[in-house]
Amino acid sequence: MGRIRTVKPELLTHEDLFLLEKETGLPIRLAFVGLFTVCDREGRFKWQPNRIKLAVLPYDELDFSRVLHALSSRGFIRMYTIDDEIFGLIPTWSRHQVINNRESASEIPPPEESSYISMPSTREPRVSHATATPLMHAQEEGKGKEGNRKGTEGVKSTVEPDGPTARIFAYWQQIMEKPRAQLDAKRKKAIAGRLKDGYTPEQLCKAIDGCRKDPFSMGKNDRSTLYNDIELICRDGPRVDKFIAHADKSDVIPGIDSRMQRQIDALNEWMAQP
Repeated sequence: MGRIRTVKPELLTHEDLFLLEKETGLPIRLAFVGLFTVCDREGRFKWQPNRIKLAVLPYDELDFSRVLHALSSRGFIRMYTIDDEIFGLIPTWSRHQVINNRESASEIPPPEESSYISMPSTREPRVSHATATPLMHAQEEGKGKEGNRKGTEGVKSTVEPDGPTARIFAYWQQIMEKPRAQLDAKRKKAIAGRLKDGYTPEQLCKAIDGCRKDPFSMGKNDRSTLYNDIELICRDGPRVDKFIAHADKSDVIPGIDSRMQRQIDALNEWMAQP
């Protein structure tokens, strides 16, 4: 159940949120406000895109993980992991929310400095000689009333800066919920190989989306085995093409419109979780 929260008028004119919405084509501003109602009294939430979407934007046809990725890449929210479970928080929460004392205490563990996962920005550096790491770049992009944050010095990403290869790998980490996965030589070679073939980072991210939508790849097979590693997705061109095509498919049950089908799929995934 959502919680009652307050919204300051300045949020409606927040330029960085507007620019992010314009750039991504996603309902960033409304989703960000809706995310307030999902957070506990400490501004923390479980990183469960489908559940959050049902609470925040139940009638919209979109992948809410993209919304979280966009907000995270600009520093409006932070992603962290404790005991292999993924959580999120709004770093400016305490400056913008006054919580009723009767609200129950947070049950979500607080982050540790080493538990943060940086989500590299999908933007290219504005100047050719820019040397900022993905985390530093995200901090710069997130400046503003909601984007400013303190105490992030020393936070390490699970992925070392490596241009588009690292950004694609970080996207896969989030979409497949594998925050502890490492960009080893095999994964790096597969991603770099497809980039060398001429695939764009956007196309490879779309292939990741397609794999996420493929029941067989996500474990619904006779072996109950996941076939969703980024090395497998990017192993060769035909596989990338297959997953890109799958991302464009709308698996709709006859007689049910696509919006309702997406809600059914999200509900089924929610109910299947322990």
